[in-house]
Amino acid sequence: MRVSVIIPAWNLWEMTSTCLRSLAEHSAGEPLEVLVVDNGSDDATRAELEPLGQSLFGTDFRAVRLPENLGFAKACNAGAALASGELLFFLNNDTTCTPNWLPPLRAAFADARLGAVGPLLLYPDGTIQHCGVCFSPFRQVSHLYAHLPGDFAAAHAPHPLQAITGAALMLRKSLFLECGGFFEGYRNGFEDIDLCCAIREKGYKLRVEARSRLYHHTSQTPGRFAAEQANSSLLAARYGSRLQADEHLLAALDGYELHLGRNLVSWLELPTTAQQELTASVHKPALDVAACRELLAREPFWREGWFLLAAHLEQQDKAREALELIQGCWWLFPDERTILTMLRLCTRQGLRNPALEELLHKLRAADMDSHRLRVRQTCKLAQALGDKRLLALLDDWLAAWGSRSGKNAETLRS
Repeated sequence: MRVSVIIPAWNLWEMTSTCLRSLAEHSAGEPLEVLVVDNGSDDATRAELEPLGQSLFGTDFRAVRLPENLGFAKACNAGAALASGELLFFLNNDTTCTPNWLPPLRAAFADARLGAVGPLLLYPDGTIQHCGVCFSPFRQVSHLYAHLPGDFAAAHAPHPLQAITGAALMLRKSLFLECGGFFEGYRNGFEDIDLCCAIREKGYKLRVEARSRLYHHTSQTPGRFAAEQANSSLLAARYGSRLQADEHLLAALDGYELHLGRNLVSWLELPTTAQQELTASVHKPALDVAACRELLAREPFWREGWFLLAAHLEQQDKAREALELIQGCWWLFPDERTILTMLRLCTRQGLRNPALEELLHKLRAADMDSHRLRVRQTCKLAQALGDKRLLALLDDWLAAWGSRSGKNAETLRS
């Protein structure tokens, strides 16, 4: 099947040229055409785009000029209207391809029920940027397993996804047109989630194909998040009732548990029994430091392993190394215990960290009445959906933070 690669661009010529060169290098011999939709650039893109594109792809290249920056959706739709391929591949200009990126994506369409597929996207340092979109218990959008190592096993497993990113997304042109293309009411945000909702409503599924890999520098376009609130409200109005919390469900498929902190921030951990087994495996009887580090590299959601190793380093008078270790896993476990550990390790070195102290103060000064109301509202939604796993998570939070009166969670959520 012929593939039409559609790349929207606005300035950032160096990135666009790098993207095109990598595309040409790693797509040799493949039946594809390349359409770059220039959103009214005023940098070197104006003069350099067409000569470079034609030198790399010949007659299979086309530069589409728009008079001004019309945004992501309109640019992509303009490119799709001119595309001749059976498959459309929407690609951000801040990406670079790797060898054999295309065949796994194209082969995925042997499944007639597949609506859209994307590659595993990596940050330039090799960690994961995107292996699927997930929604928190309060339906906030995030990327599953972001910033974990690119070879993290769970990121390569199939997941029942509600959305995938439009930064690198392939689908049949016929389905794209049937869905009405990208909805043009957004301004550089949530167009991809909206399209994925339309695809799923037609009975198709979404997939990330980890055998295809691209590097993504992410959100390089100026003003990328300027309309975030308006975009979020529009998505809620169009598809809000159809998008459900699924972070806890996706995690459970891979053997992890979602935890909810006092401030309603969520994170993943291995179940307690699994953590205890790993902890026991590195005590022989003293801590096997090399084994501990090796296990953490393979299983970063072994929370106790990080604190076990940090405690060992602190005992060895390596407080600075222990602090660096805990700082490195803060984004994994953003809760009070992690902050307090970092502050204690700072004190051990005679240091003050006003930023951490302020973070702890904000956490403890949170508007708990507002949080309780939000949790209770979400409990009602979980009950209506029959989502027992989410209800149990919320009940645990209510038991811990819902009241000082000793009432049980069932009473608190009513």
